[in-house]
Amino acid sequence: MPLYPPNPDLPLLEARLGKASAGERPGALAALAWALRQRDSARAQGLIDEAQALLDGQAAPASPASQRLRIRLALSASEIAALLCHFEVAEERLALARALLAEQPDPLASGDALLAEAAVAKARGQRERELEAYSRAAAVYAEARLLERQAQAEAWVAYENTFSEPKAATAPALPADPACDALWSAARGLRLSRREPAEAASLFLHASEQAQRVGMLRLAMICVINAGTALQGLGEVDDAVACFDLAERVAHQTGWPALLGASQTRLAALFNELGREEEAHALAGAALRSLAATPGGINRANACSELSRSLLLLGRGVEAVPPMAEAIRMYREARSTDNLALCLIHQGRALAAAGQPEAALLAVEECQALIQEHGFSTLQVALYEALAEIHRRHVLPPPAGLIATTPALHYAQAALHEGFKIAGWKPPAHLYALLAEDCAAAKDWASAYGHARRAIELMQVRPPSTPMRSLPTSDAAGLWRPAFAMPLVEGDKSMALQLTPKEREVLQLLALNYSNKEIATALSIGDETVKWHLKKVYAKLDAGSRKHAVTRARALGLIDVRA
Repeated sequence: MPLYPPNPDLPLLEARLGKASAGERPGALAALAWALRQRDSARAQGLIDEAQALLDGQAAPASPASQRLRIRLALSASEIAALLCHFEVAEERLALARALLAEQPDPLASGDALLAEAAVAKARGQRERELEAYSRAAAVYAEARLLERQAQAEAWVAYENTFSEPKAATAPALPADPACDALWSAARGLRLSRREPAEAASLFLHASEQAQRVGMLRLAMICVINAGTALQGLGEVDDAVACFDLAERVAHQTGWPALLGASQTRLAALFNELGREEEAHALAGAALRSLAATPGGINRANACSELSRSLLLLGRGVEAVPPMAEAIRMYREARSTDNLALCLIHQGRALAAAGQPEAALLAVEECQALIQEHGFSTLQVALYEALAEIHRRHVLPPPAGLIATTPALHYAQAALHEGFKIAGWKPPAHLYALLAEDCAAAKDWASAYGHARRAIELMQVRPPSTPMRSLPTSDAAGLWRPAFAMPLVEGDKSMALQLTPKEREVLQLLALNYSNKEIATALSIGDETVKWHLKKVYAKLDAGSRKHAVTRARALGLIDVRA
């Protein structure tokens, strides 16, 4: 039985169950429940209960085959209970599987039990236990020469280690194994998320699709959330909303508290960025309620951080300090270095608002050390913005090498400069607005006017739509994708409405056989930005090459046929 049964196996398993005799039915139920444990947890649990009842009703003594079925049913139930945050049930089912394995040893099931333990430990926020379980599983599989299982367990180890060791090396996935591909791609995405967010977003979306192909739904939706976070950092607000919206709708369908809380938290973060503080505050509160059944960990830390940010933006700086301190404590315990660095920036701003400038600078100083140690270059923008805010609020010694008229202006300009180093980055309206204020304070009226005008232009851009609350729909391949990443159906021109004006310009130049460098020159954008737009165009057109994209665009009437 595969660890992660691929989607094409599902109709076969359904057919097997439909044709099963009375004696065959428990095995057919167990196999389908295993395949559905993340795809449809509620139905899987119903299948488990039915199979268990049939096994308990058997008059004959337990056979080795029935014992193996009981082990598989217990492991499936343990994983489902962990996802639903029913921790006592999860531990009880795991203990039952282990007791049965003691009576009838089986290397494959023993390794699977360790992976189930890792899932339980992850849900409970027991990171050391989780990592140890993954490592032990890989060793058990290796000893039994279960090479595919071993590769999957090792991929889990690599993925989880990336959270605390962002510079950890990653290796290519096994080409024929979507599960390994998903995990290695997600690990590479995590490594790049604070360095090259455009590339990270692409990797996360690829990882999500691969994970869905083998029923790893939790990983798939976490990757969608991570893709949205990377896109948000680039200023791709609509695409970020599409990612968070999809994750929230799937979370409601699954009933998994941690996934729901994570998606609500990311929407809160986006609304904080957009100045929609009241909505952000409500969403952060909803996220904490969703996460009430979960232990402390990254998800709850994220929610505490966004609650604090919303309070800060609402002018309640003193109230913002305690939840931020709690978030930092949990990030340290989880050894989540990039989240810790970002949270220290927010803490610095909260402390400055609460009248504690010295403590604020210490928080920012610790963040700067983490950025330099781990290469979180994209966080430099937020760090400089925080320093600008601290200096606006308090009279402090100027920084070394000050050229600008004021320290606040110095750091605001540095934030803009760092942002333009990031491929595909769009400067936010609030940064131009603050630059305008700083220039006006320095009596540089021409610059103030220019920045204010740019801020107004950006503020007039259509705001992101409110997230949907309907059930998610899958595409022809049975995959859930954010709206902007949906492939076109042949002859369907609806995706034309989802091509941005810049993507249309890039596509038109592509049809004229322009190179990437020529497109960049013609549109006054960077080479990396061109690559990012092309990736999005390829995704929307479901194209694998430049020529393929142009051919499909012509057939769909998206570009001038004379081009």
